[in-house]
Amino acid sequence: MSRAPHRPLPRAPRAPGAGVRLLAVAAAVSVAAVAGVMSRDASHEPAGSGHLLVNQATEAQVRAHSDVFGIKFLEPTRPGGTYWISHWQAPRRFSGVDPKDPWFDANHGSGTYQAGGGRLVITGEMPRMYVHDPALQRQWRDVEVTVYAERVSDAGIPFAGITAVARANHLRTEDPSTDLCDTRGYGGRLRFDGHADFEKETAHPRNEATNNVEIFPGGLPTGVWIGMKYLVYDRSDGVHLELWLDRTDGRNGGDWKRIDEFVDNGHGWGSVPCAPGIDPQMALTSSPHRVGSESGRPNVSVYVRSDGIGPDGLMYKWASIREIAP
Repeated sequence: MSRAPHRPLPRAPRAPGAGVRLLAVAAAVSVAAVAGVMSRDASHEPAGSGHLLVNQATEAQVRAHSDVFGIKFLEPTRPGGTYWISHWQAPRRFSGVDPKDPWFDANHGSGTYQAGGGRLVITGEMPRMYVHDPALQRQWRDVEVTVYAERVSDAGIPFAGITAVARANHLRTEDPSTDLCDTRGYGGRLRFDGHADFEKETAHPRNEATNNVEIFPGGLPTGVWIGMKYLVYDRSDGVHLELWLDRTDGRNGGDWKRIDEFVDNGHGWGSVPCAPGIDPQMALTSSPHRVGSESGRPNVSVYVRSDGIGPDGLMYKWASIREIAP
């Protein structure tokens, strides 16, 4: 398998605000033939347009160097980009879409969830938590995914753990015979066996892992909060994937160390096509025009997943997903 060269490890987090490109992106506007109502894709809504939509970054959020939980940004927020923040303060239990947050869609896999006090407590064999526009129109581009997790009780499945997946749609998981090209995506994994790696799903459930590194000899520790950031962004040489770790429980915004990285240059990673004639090695860019996508919106969802979680066996806090301007 041919792999793109890596940058040296580790490196210090980039200075807040470095490399911001102030982009003025024209709003994509279409006219609904029957209703005559304008329908806008907020992922292309320009900053300062006066039409901020739900979970669209404000000017103050674009200027900020950390989130509402005090956790540092590694990359600046994209002006006008989508920005979701977890809202787990109010007590509630659910097993589908969060009744307090229609963007938080846990109506996939198998799991139950209890929110309260800023935490999400998870139980289930296959918890799957998707963050997406409920209307399935807005798409994620370059992203920085942040979550703090505490391992409590689980079956010890080696490849499971704290996994975030980007560049996917993958909302029809219950029917594996359809929309296979929309199941494509990149996962960044901090695994229960103590290793970190990346996976590329090319046709659910077929995927390939790469760049395995041992982070915690003896396995992911229990009873402690561990912060993980997963960055996915496009460059001229391919799609860059990065995993970062904080072991200070967010003290002073977190002491973030990069633990793994990989560049998918579109050659050598992926072997099972999602449909005849589709190259499984193609890089999964942020473009909405991905060849083979059944929906035409291949980047609708970012999701977090695990497997084999015992009763109240995994906890999350301080989660966010931001579109970034690296």
